[in-house]
Amino acid sequence: MRSELKITGIKLIKFIVLVFLMDTGLGFVAKQLFQNQSTGKYARAQYAIYESTEDVLILGSSHAHRNYIPEIIENTTLKSCFNAGAEGQQLLYHAAMIKMILKRTRPEIIILNMDENFLYTSEIGHQRLSDLHPFYSDFKKELKPYLIIKNPYLDITMLFNAYQTNSTLVHAIKYYVFPQITEKGYRPLYGLMSPKKINEYNKNMDDCECVKIIDNQFVDILKDLIKTIKDKNIKLVMVTSPNLIKRDLKNNLSLKIIKEIARSEQIPFLDVLNHPDYVNNYKLFHDPSHLNNDGAKLFTLTVAQWINSLN
Repeated sequence: MRSELKITGIKLIKFIVLVFLMDTGLGFVAKQLFQNQSTGKYARAQYAIYESTEDVLILGSSHAHRNYIPEIIENTTLKSCFNAGAEGQQLLYHAAMIKMILKRTRPEIIILNMDENFLYTSEIGHQRLSDLHPFYSDFKKELKPYLIIKNPYLDITMLFNAYQTNSTLVHAIKYYVFPQITEKGYRPLYGLMSPKKINEYNKNMDDCECVKIIDNQFVDILKDLIKTIKDKNIKLVMVTSPNLIKRDLKNNLSLKIIKEIARSEQIPFLDVLNHPDYVNNYKLFHDPSHLNNDGAKLFTLTVAQWINSLN
């Protein structure tokens, strides 16, 4: 019996050592691929976190990434600018990004593009935080409060190097093969909307009939983020991007609370969601909620001039 236990123990130790060596090896290769990307969303995130020194930083979802042209902001405000927007990401991601960025540097102005649904409960918002796993080793203090919400075993899973980067490998290879070039973080869209095309988009557009519930954690995260930025003596401004089709948002509780928080915290808020310059102006849009390059030029100039007026 003792002999069998000893053999089992030795096999278990060998298995653990093998898993450790495989994890170390795979983790090292994945990390190298991740860190050496020169284009794509991870390269932009790495630049914003580890290298950016610009006066103005833009954060937000695809509505930030696709709608704000840094060069126009630079020419209008005479301040350097980088667009750190990330497609598909929601409030949790942007809050975590800002916390990591502010650990190293302090921009003069942060432009936070607020999607109107940012405070509604969102599983996707949590799931897509896996994009930040590769930064956990360097920013455990900043990331843990966000990642642990849906992963109570965070400290255990993050012990595995391969786990931290496993969700990035496909994208890393993709961007090596097909580089994703941007202009200081901005990636333009050149498509053109038309009344004929709008019908196929209308099905997904939505104020869907699904139940939308305010996530109080998101509310607290937004308030905490504002406090963090204020404590660093950084100017925060919030902006909503325009829609092609006018929407009835009077019952959008998320947007209402966002505006109330901005008002109580004295955060300048520019709401362009239903602005008449954009509603039904098909030549400015690539799709119902994303501007094409011509629309982005007009919108960015409006935002830049508004920022100048605040000063």
